[in-house]
Parts: sequence; structure tokens; C-alpha cells
Amino acid sequence: MKIRFEEDEYFLMAMFQKESRLETMGEIRAVIPFVKEDAEILSLINNTLGKMEHISDDEFSRLDLEDYRQEPVEET
Repeated sequence: MKIRFEEDEYFLMAMFQKESRLETMGEIRAVIPFVKEDAEILSLINNTLGKMEHISDDEFSRLDLEDYRQEPVEET
């Protein structure tokens, strides 16, 4: 079964992307204590992690997250 990620899930993975799927999942999990009061964000995190658990490291490495990276905002 092919796992399909939503656009917001791609943005989330791109924001926390590390060298591997497991490292990326760890980075995403690390923010849960800071967003646990926000049901919408928590749902996004849980859905994304659930899908990430069902793909292989190889499938994760083939995801092209570059278009979902956001440039840091420069302070003026």
C-alpha cells in the first residue's frame, strides 16, 4: 500500500528533516510538549508520524522535500 502524505505533512517533514527517517521522527516528536495544547498541530504531527512509521528509510530518502522548505525570515 502506497502511503500518501498531505501537503502540510510534507511541510512538517521538511521543517524537521534530518539525515534519516528515524532522526526526523525524533525531531518532530521533540516538539510535542510545546504544541500539546494545539489540537490541530498535534493531530498533524500524529498523522505524519503514523504515516512515517509505515514507510521505509529508502522511501523516506526518496521524498523530495526541497520545495517544502521555507527560507528563514530575515529580521529588519
